[in-house]
Amino acid sequence: MIDTCTSRDLPQLAPLLRGLNALHAAHVPTRFHAEAGDEALCAHLGAELERGARVLGYRAGGVLRGYLLWRMRDVPASALEHRRSLGVLEHVFVAPTWRRRGIARRLVARFETMARAEGAREWVVTWHVFNAASEALMRGAGADPAVVMAVRRF
Repeated sequence: MIDTCTSRDLPQLAPLLRGLNALHAAHVPTRFHAEAGDEALCAHLGAELERGARVLGYRAGGVLRGYLLWRMRDVPASALEHRRSLGVLEHVFVAPTWRRRGIARRLVARFETMARAEGAREWVVTWHVFNAASEALMRGAGADPAVVMAVRRF
């Protein structure tokens, strides 16, 4: 079952965020670290909710097994671009033992439905090049790369 998470769900969301961040820390340890405890992760997620992020959660047996964090972003008109409203998919994670069941795909579909209902005509997402699963998920959801961002570490 997919529903909207609230601050009451922070204790169940923290371990999922830890799992996601551990993947990033393993691949880019110069940027990410995996030392944060539950309290710090709950505070981080709580601050995101206060700043307008929304969290969709997939529950089975009353326990969160996956989540998707997103927000709406309004881009004002400028000398170069039209005004637009878009959904921003910031991260999605499913507990390892619950993967390969279509949970992430359903979370993305629900996010898209909700963003569209709020006026978005497109959504954006970024993923790290080491994360082939995220790339496959996003391409499967119809997202095509539009901009390349490169980094030079020194």
